[in-house]
This record gives sequence, C-alpha cells and structure tokens, in this order.
Amino acid sequence: MNAKIDMLLNAVNDIYPGKVITRVSGEQTGELHVDRVAQEILGDRLLIELAEGTESDFLFGNELLKMLLTLNGVVPQIFFALTFQDDILDQQLIQIATRMHRTVVHTITYRELKKQDVLTADTVTAYLAGVKSELTAENGELDDESLWRLLVMLDALVFADASGADFSELATLYPLAYTAATQLVSPILTADLKQSRHIRRQITQLFAGVDDTLKAWGKPTVNAKEYVTVTSVFSKRQLELPVSQVFTIFHSEMTDFQTKKTAYVGLGQVDSQNSFVITKPDDQDSAAFFKALYKMTVSDLFKQLALPYINRK
Repeated sequence: MNAKIDMLLNAVNDIYPGKVITRVSGEQTGELHVDRVAQEILGDRLLIELAEGTESDFLFGNELLKMLLTLNGVVPQIFFALTFQDDILDQQLIQIATRMHRTVVHTITYRELKKQDVLTADTVTAYLAGVKSELTAENGELDDESLWRLLVMLDALVFADASGADFSELATLYPLAYTAATQLVSPILTADLKQSRHIRRQITQLFAGVDDTLKAWGKPTVNAKEYVTVTSVFSKRQLELPVSQVFTIFHSEMTDFQTKKTAYVGLGQVDSQNSFVITKPDDQDSAAFFKALYKMTVSDLFKQLALPYINRK
C-alpha cells in the first residue's frame, strides 16, 4: 500500500466508529475487476478485502474514498427495504441497482484517484483487460447479456473520462451497449457533483434512463425508482413541511422486507423516487393512518422511521 492510500486509510479511521483494515487474498492477474471487492464486519473492525492483487492501491483507494464520501454525508446511499419474496430476483435487482449507483459515485472517485496519480497507465491497461474478460462480444442482436454489458459500459465510460483513456475499441466489440451507455453517462460527466442533491439527481435519472433503454430494447425494466430507497436530501424548509407537500404515498405490490407486511412507498413529488417505505399498524384504521401520516412534518416522519437524510447546503 503506497503512502497516499495509507493516508486515505488513516482519514477513514479518524471518523469510522471502529477500525478499518485491508487485505489482499488473491494473486495479480493483470485484470482489474472493480466488483471483486468485499467488505466484512469483524466485531468492531471492518475488513476491506480484494479477491485479486491487480492494481490493489487503486481498488483500496476507490473503496476508501467512497467510505469517506459516505461518512461525511456527501453521497446519498441506497437501501433495499422492499422484497418480491424471491431471493434470486431480489439479489439480481440489488446487484443491478448497486452498479448503477456506483457508476455515479465512481465519477467522483476515479477523478480524484487520477489527480492523486493512483490511477495510472497500468490501471488503464488492467481495467480494459478486465472488461474484455467479463463480456462476450455482441453479435449485432440483443441477448441475455445485454443489460450486463450496459452496466459494465457505464462504468467503463466513467473510467475512460477520468483517466483520459481511449476505449474506442469497446464501441466495436459492444456497439449497442456502448452507444446506450454513452447517452446515459453524458449528463453525469457534465454534472456538478460537489453537492449531495446534484449527486442524488444523477442517481435517480440514471435509474430512469436505464429503464428507458431497456424498454426500447424490449427487455424487462429494473424499476429502481420504486424498488430502491435513496437517501433524501432536504432543505431546512422541506423538513418543516407536511409530508403531503413533499411525498406521494402509494400501495406497492412488493412487501416490506422487515415487517413482511404490505408496503407503502413514499415517492418524492419532484423525482418520483422511493424515499421511504412504511407499513400500516394492524390495529389502526387505514383512513386514520394515512390522514395522520400526511399531516406529519417530514422531519418527524424520518425520526419515527429512524431513516437517515442529508441536510441540503
């Protein structure tokens, strides 16, 4: 671990409620895979473990930067409070949504790692090799791998923008995914990602954009706008408003993951994004429950739900 990554680790440990440690489990392969990083809680310690040793400084730096952005309340997080009561389907949707969220966050972290000279020419070579090893080339038609190619291309284009790399050969290997991904990442790459509300907007717009692409391809949509809860960003005024002026609450076909009961989802009136999930107490009349819920202030509701939010600056 080089000195810059060691400083990042110390910065995280200064604010993390415990101790963060790192470990590399595998050998260097020459291929960089950003998804082969695991985190595990070991008592009061958090282990960040790499499955492979290729470009370990870059991978550790990326994870530590993401932790700093989270711990400092900069990047809205995603939560999964709903379930289709189908473990395989839930895990697929979680993986897809996580990769979309990560695409936006990596726009910040990859650029910073480039500034710090942690993202190098060797990183570019290993990243490109990793992409090509994960995907089969397109044959001119949509297939079962199309969504996966799209998700990989989204991150690859973010990486290429940050590094200044020429990834044009990906357009030849994966033209459908590359073209769609180029359109989807364009607004992210030009957005102001210094403020939490702007980051959140890019996350929710990417959710919607991926679904639009899948519809155009005749593929099933992810519906992350409903399925995924995204940390809200509130101004002081919004926190004092009644719930009825900020959210629309609707009955979901999915189930509350914790209570295993009928779920109601609070969608933001501005972006129609899932911002909270709630269930009605069995002993309370529906009309009375929703009347009281809509009258509550946003601040009181989020305190009742013990749900984190970010104060808009």
